[in-house]
Parts: sequence; C-alpha cells; structure tokens
Amino acid sequence: MQAEPHILELESVDSTNTYAKSHFDELPDGALVAAWEQTSGRGRLGRKWFSPPGKNLSVSLVMKNVGNPFYATVVTSLAAMELLEKNAPGLDFFLKWPNDIYSGERKISGVLCEFTQGRGGVKGVIAGVGVNINLERAEVDRIDRPATSLKALTGHHYDMKKLLRQLADSLIRYYIIYSRSPETVFAEWKRRNFVIGRRVEIEDASGAVTRVFVRDIAENGELVAERNGKTFRFNCGDVRITRESLDFRRLDGIETDSSGNPAENG
Repeated sequence: MQAEPHILELESVDSTNTYAKSHFDELPDGALVAAWEQTSGRGRLGRKWFSPPGKNLSVSLVMKNVGNPFYATVVTSLAAMELLEKNAPGLDFFLKWPNDIYSGERKISGVLCEFTQGRGGVKGVIAGVGVNINLERAEVDRIDRPATSLKALTGHHYDMKKLLRQLADSLIRYYIIYSRSPETVFAEWKRRNFVIGRRVEIEDASGAVTRVFVRDIAENGELVAERNGKTFRFNCGDVRITRESLDFRRLDGIETDSSGNPAENG
C-alpha cells in the first residue's frame, strides 16, 4: 500500500462496493473506487443510499490487509469525520455506533463494509462510505430517515473533486495508522463515539426496540449495555438517537441531565 492514493473515478455505477468486489484482485491494496452517481447505492440492513449525480461522495476503499470488517468501519468513519470537520469546522459531528456520522438528530454519512471471499477464505474487505455534500435542504427532507448534508448545514456549495481528494488522503492515512497500530484507531473511534454513557434505543435484526444505557464498546465492536440492572452485549442491529439522548451529557462516564445532575440509568 502506497501513501499516495490510487483513485479510480467512475461517472456512474450501480454500487462502488459491487464494482470494487468484482475487480478486487486487479485493484491494488488501498485503491479507492469513486463514483459521481450510484444507481443502486446500498446501506446497512438492506437500506438504499440516495446518490443523485454529482451531489454526494460515494467511494469504496479496497482493504486487503484487514480481516475484520469492524476495523474497516473504524478506519473509514474516522476519515469521513476528518473530512467533515475540515470543511465545516464550526459544526458538531459525532460518530454513532456502529457506522454512522450525525449532526444533531440527522445523519450525514454512513459506512458499509463487506468481506471478499476466495478459495482460501477471506481475501479482504471493501469499505464503502457515503457522505452527503451538496444535497439541497429539500432533497435531504425527501430521504426516508432524518438526514442532512454539508450544504444544508452551511449554505455553501462545495468543490466535489477537492473533497474527494481530501477524503482519499484521510482514508489512506488512517489505513496506514491501522496497519501499524490497530489499537490507536480503535481508541480514537471509541473516544469520539456518541453512544457511550448515554441512554439510547437499540433495534435488533428482528425490529424489536429496547431502551438501554450504553456502558462501553468492546474491542470487537460490541455494545456493552445495561437494562434493568443487567449487563448484556449487542452486536447486530442499529441504535436510535432520540432527543432525550441529545439532551443528556456525559461527565466522567456518568450520565447527567442538561443541568449536570446524575440521571437514573436503565
């Protein structure tokens, strides 16, 4: 893997992840597949990712030296966070377990990581990331879940080519850091994750929703949560950010309300 990113730009494709998986053997480690339009963009849990022409960044990073998709998620989400903070420094962004970036109650970026298989087993991971950049406010309001974009938040129009290069540089940099010290990227990702120390709703694969207090995130990516005084781990599904979650603060690992008073757990 080279420090200089290898970027393959496509005008339109069904999915950058699908393309990268189909061409995995011929693409170098650390290659970035980018498309200015995705006709069948995908998110987690079978959801569609809205990718109109020239409005969003839709890229997939080829990671041939990552055997665990969780760490691919860590690398790509940190790179997307860096891009957003660099281009909108006055705004607050946060990571939401397992793979999203939010501003307030609205999602601005998501990650989808997938194994690639060979005869000998897992060959590597394709890490797809989408970032909403120049979507108008009316366009994000048509998305089926609360969403936003850099333009909707700031009112500014962004140079997509410039942001693509910035994202590519950040992705490669975090991939190199991971290759040298996985614990370093995990520690940063965990530190910046919104859910630790907050009461949230978790939705499992069957659609059942449970209200819990999140104590920690384990090194394998599992949520360590508490409900009715019992601790359990959660590794598949989604977390819902509620207004109550946003109103609560964290102080030395203890949940407090907006006045700074300790809040009841569970």
